[in-house]
Amino acid sequence: MMMLYLPFILVIVLVHCYGVVIINDEEVCNDATNTISNIRVPNDCKLVMAPSNIGGWGVFTLSPFEKGESVIDDGDVIIHISDTNTQHAHKMKRLIWDYLWDGQESNGHYEGISRVFTASTGMGTLCNSGTLNNHNLMHTQQQSVDDGGLTRGKSPGAGATTHHYNSTFLLTRNVEAGEELLLQYGDGWLKERGFDGDTTLSQKKKLLELRETGYCLDNNISSGQSLIKDAGRGAFSTRQLDEGSIIAPVPLIPLSRSSLEMIKERQDGSIVRSTQLLLNYCFGHTNSSLLLYPYSHHVNFINHNSISPNAKLRWWQESYSYFNRSMLELQQSSSSQLMLELVATRTIEKGEEIYIDYGEEWERSWLEHVKSWHPRKEDLQLISAQMMNNDNSYNILPTHREQQQQSRKPYPTDVFTSCYYHYLPFKKSSGSTSQSSTPTKSVVEWKNGMIASRNLRPCIILDREKTTDDDKYIYAVQAMNRPTLDEKDRIPKGHVHIVTRVPRHAIVFSDKTYTTDQHLEGSFRKEMSLGSLFPTQWKDLIPVK
Repeated sequence: MMMLYLPFILVIVLVHCYGVVIINDEEVCNDATNTISNIRVPNDCKLVMAPSNIGGWGVFTLSPFEKGESVIDDGDVIIHISDTNTQHAHKMKRLIWDYLWDGQESNGHYEGISRVFTASTGMGTLCNSGTLNNHNLMHTQQQSVDDGGLTRGKSPGAGATTHHYNSTFLLTRNVEAGEELLLQYGDGWLKERGFDGDTTLSQKKKLLELRETGYCLDNNISSGQSLIKDAGRGAFSTRQLDEGSIIAPVPLIPLSRSSLEMIKERQDGSIVRSTQLLLNYCFGHTNSSLLLYPYSHHVNFINHNSISPNAKLRWWQESYSYFNRSMLELQQSSSSQLMLELVATRTIEKGEEIYIDYGEEWERSWLEHVKSWHPRKEDLQLISAQMMNNDNSYNILPTHREQQQQSRKPYPTDVFTSCYYHYLPFKKSSGSTSQSSTPTKSVVEWKNGMIASRNLRPCIILDREKTTDDDKYIYAVQAMNRPTLDEKDRIPKGHVHIVTRVPRHAIVFSDKTYTTDQHLEGSFRKEMSLGSLFPTQWKDLIPVK
């Protein structure tokens, strides 16, 4: 994602012009009708983004798939958006309303206090919703989590990228070629938009139509460790990409820069102002309050290279009609017609990393950040929940009493234990005469089937006992509430809820709220610049002279 600045080298390439469009009051050659540039769906493509009869874009198959199969090799990038600023959240209304997921479903449980949303940047955003009985794709809640080599205290890039990626989706039934892939957003989501539970939302399309109108999603880009120092993960070509070919579609969701401002209240009562990590994944311009959030398969992995980029962005020809709309109209519009295309500027060999130029201002900001960055002692000594979950010395967990007595090595101050447990409210028996509907204490046994992402909650380990297998233990814990739990899942205040026979695999270590890398103070934040592609009409901020 980052590369050191070297003098700019001007390369002149002669191209045929297939029409002229106006951007920033200038006539610009539009090569969108170039035959080579319109090879958007290779013969071996199995998955396309194409117009949906539901509205906007959708994801369609060009080959049949079987139930339980993953339709795409690498899963989505996951970006957590926590505790949005209530004064400005309406300026990202469309993003929240139509595209974000509940953070409880994607390991965002402790990233905020009031509410955590999740941007699932590929299939989770591209796919439309089906009804309860009319969907064919499910989110598995499985993902990879690591720092991408940007270790806190060792890299200036720590906190600048998400740790969550490869979030996978599986088919819930056999799917024929030409079908649209539909997730299940929830009955509430559909009802709010006027759909009833029996509505058939999508129809099968002809493969020729999909090839003519679609963009390939599945066989151009894969992810891996970037070749650039302090960049984290990057995007790599999975086949040879010819000069002028479209690598990926890049749909955009407009939002306001101010909507990404955060005001965080720490547990000690102190207030910290910061910026959402999502800013680093948005396009914009220094003279505009408008940001454009891009989503598509793996485009969020594409890193910066100002010296030798091998790809560029250009506007999709249908987007020009939106340039004269006000920013408020753009932010509130439900249209999906605002889109860029990622195009190869030279032949890109199979396995080669794909780069674009983020702009001079982004590069200057990054170099200034690197120059001023220095490791802090507390960062070098950090032990995270992820490290502890990967440490076999914690296979047998100490009880709370042992921790207090320090008979086992104490946990770091920013790490605690969480349990997968689904709380069911206590029901008063029919013969009870107590005025209270909830006892002060209850004891229940852990049941299979409770390991689901939204069931994670803090817990205190009270006791352990060996099972018939000499190497394994089960635990008795006190289940607690976490801040972002739904009201129906909360244990009543003052009630002690004990859960017995909890297996070790149902207990994990978690980081305290606001202590993960994405909340690291002083971490790099800067949007990518669209430069001359950014329309003059959207430049509402007067540059400082």
